[in-house]
Amino acid sequence: MIEQFIHTATTSFFLWFDNYLIKKGQAFSNKTSRFYHYPDDRLDPRFETFGSPYKQWVTDSSISGANIPTGIFINGVQQNRNSGIIFDFDNGRILSSGISQNDSVSGSFAVKDFNIYFTNETEEDLLIDRKYVANPRVYSPQENYVNPYDAVVPAIFLSSSTIKNDPFSFGGEDTTKILMKAVILAENSYQLEGVLSIFADSKQSVFPTIPFAAHPITEYGDLKSGIYSYEALKNQYKSGQLFFVNDVDTSKLSDKSAKSLTNDLYVGFIDFEIHQQRYPRI
Repeated sequence: MIEQFIHTATTSFFLWFDNYLIKKGQAFSNKTSRFYHYPDDRLDPRFETFGSPYKQWVTDSSISGANIPTGIFINGVQQNRNSGIIFDFDNGRILSSGISQNDSVSGSFAVKDFNIYFTNETEEDLLIDRKYVANPRVYSPQENYVNPYDAVVPAIFLSSSTIKNDPFSFGGEDTTKILMKAVILAENSYQLEGVLSIFADSKQSVFPTIPFAAHPITEYGDLKSGIYSYEALKNQYKSGQLFFVNDVDTSKLSDKSAKSLTNDLYVGFIDFEIHQQRYPRI
């Protein structure tokens, strides 16, 4: 199947959301850590895997002050992609076919305050049926890697809920209205209130249409070109169709309701109504 409008819309929204939160909220922290070896049977066996205690790492070099990793230290010697290193930003780890599981690996990177995931799960599934691992906030002597495929909190889960076309002008032009939802799982009320406030102010924002093929991450979680800047990518597509944030509604789960959850988290919700004028039948 070729790329459809909703694929482009979700890609564009995800990249905008990630940049908007980290930039407006300075929602990241720079870390330096040892990496820990572990096996991963989902990967090609030629790779050795070393994970950090934190994920997700910041990929966006347009975020001022964020340490975007381009190299690591193996036995005290700096190595980079030219040495066969693959950075898995989503899972907070490195992959390589040129190192041994007994090597000493360390590095520096920026960690998002909130992991961001796109999901098809319902709010009930996210809140009731799942348990989450937390990103550590301070160093611990028991520090270890984070399992690569665990959902880690604090986190924000994005989803597309509905899509609807309404007539806009003669000639077949419609306003396509997309409802995007965000479920916020925060460690404390300060984090939750901060995210809700940031995106309450995003009403009437615009962001460009970015095709799925322009998403900067590879199947291994690394950057396709070794560097990614949302601002630079946005400028490439600024002359095309824009998405408009027509409305934003925020809400919180009450403390009484939150006590019934299996996770000791602060929960909030954001509903985005996203518009774009387009010719869907052409």
